[in-house]
Amino acid sequence: MKKKLRIFAITAASLAALVVAALVFTACGTASITSTYVYGEVASNSYGGNDSTTYQVTFYDDGSYEMIETTVIYAYSMNLGTTAVTTYGTYTEGASSDGYTPYTLSDATRVILNSYSTAGGFNISIDTELTTEWPAELPAQSEGEKLYANGPTDVINAYGKGMTIYVNDDNNTFSLTDPNA
Repeated sequence: MKKKLRIFAITAASLAALVVAALVFTACGTASITSTYVYGEVASNSYGGNDSTTYQVTFYDDGSYEMIETTVIYAYSMNLGTTAVTTYGTYTEGASSDGYTPYTLSDATRVILNSYSTAGGFNISIDTELTTEWPAELPAQSEGEKLYANGPTDVINAYGKGMTIYVNDDNNTFSLTDPNA
């Protein structure tokens, strides 16, 4: 009898877990990815090294986007810090011209920022939908600087401003400036 009760309990727990997983999946929405594009750039920094920034934008069939921007600061033969910013919002696709299609990205409705510095000793994690303790420290733009956000709006203004990107019609890349200008 104990064995049957145990099997019943395991089966019931498994079914409950499946129901919860199905509900969570359904709550995530049903938007499908329509396309994904990448862009990258490298620039010299004041530490005698390079800052490398890569972007990936994903468009969904419900008119929403997800943009991931990752910056790595490299100098003195090591990674000094990494910042990853994920923004979410809506987009409008323009008309293709000379091999590029403009996509206008709205101001972000959500920003998730994760940043750490092996040189400066900070470790920052902010989600404009989940962070509850404000003010929150933001990554410094220059040595010794302290920046703070007083709430989600400050983070969106700093990291989630709308922009127009230009998607190459021939491959999965884009540009932050109009290549035809």
